[in-house]
Amino acid sequence: MPADVLAARALVDERWQRFADLRTLAGITIRRGSRQDRLTGALLLQGPKRGAPALRFEALSPFGPPILIVAGAPDGVTVWEVARNRAFLLPASADANRRWLGLALGVDDLVALLAGHVRTFADPLGGRRLEPDAHGPSIELRGPDGTQRLWLDEATGRVNRLEWAQGKTPFRATFEWPAKEGPPASIELVTLDGSLEVRVRYQRPQMDSGFDAALLTLSVPKGVEIQDCR
Repeated sequence: MPADVLAARALVDERWQRFADLRTLAGITIRRGSRQDRLTGALLLQGPKRGAPALRFEALSPFGPPILIVAGAPDGVTVWEVARNRAFLLPASADANRRWLGLALGVDDLVALLAGHVRTFADPLGGRRLEPDAHGPSIELRGPDGTQRLWLDEATGRVNRLEWAQGKTPFRATFEWPAKEGPPASIELVTLDGSLEVRVRYQRPQMDSGFDAALLTLSVPKGVEIQDCR
């Protein structure tokens, strides 16, 4: 890869490695075909600076109690549909996440995107700088099974837009950034075939709050129907 592309990739990776944690109220809108769901709840993200990337999201009912809880870590993903009294135990693989989320992303990549970061290919086969377009300058990284195109601020490593063409669900991520440094105000994830749109907007996000890591764990209580798909 050209030296300037290597430098841009290193800056993106370094920024991700500095991410510690994020806690926020999140509003999530998910559209699949003609169906649209809206969820509001508490989101916790843990980044590599504090340990293994992990997440927990609790979607709340209008009256307060959670209706859905999702916890993801390197050892697996738990999806507890509280209102239906059932839970699914899934591996933390990209293919497993594609089944429930609709995007083939591992837990590390999902945490990174929700925090406004991008994990570039671990061992890219090549890379190049592309001509600026309507969204600005960008670089392209080529991996064993696809490509990543990143539109970024090369002074900070902050990515404004990402196109990830790999596997069965290539997608685009767009980040809306506040004027000052901090987490993104909103994130949009859209599959390139238009079958899925996910919009996430944060309210009162707190970076590096140092929350108790035990909050990321999820133990499904007795009496809940559990389907173990690991």
